[in-house]
Amino acid sequence: VLAPILAPVAMHFGIDPVHFGLIMVVNLALGMITPPFGVNLFAACTVARISLDRMIKDLVPFVLVVVVCLMVISYVPALSLTLRDLVYAR
Repeated sequence: VLAPILAPVAMHFGIDPVHFGLIMVVNLALGMITPPFGVNLFAACTVARISLDRMIKDLVPFVLVVVVCLMVISYVPALSLTLRDLVYAR
C-alpha cells in the first residue's frame, strides 16, 4: 500500500527504484516475524503448539541477522545492485 506513495519520493531523493524495492521487501519480511503484528510468528506458534514467549527468545538471533542484512542493503547499495548492473549493462 505504501510503495506507490513512497516510490516517487525515494526517486526524487535519488534512490534507485530496485534498491528501494529491496529495502521495502526486507523491511516487510522483518515486520512479518516480529510482534505485535508478526503474522508469520503467530502462525508458527500455532503450528508448533508453543507459546509466543517461548518462540520469541529463539527468534532474537534471526531478527538480528535480518536487521544487519537490512542495514547492509540500505547503506551499501552497490552490493545489492551489482548483479542487476552486470546483467542489464547500461
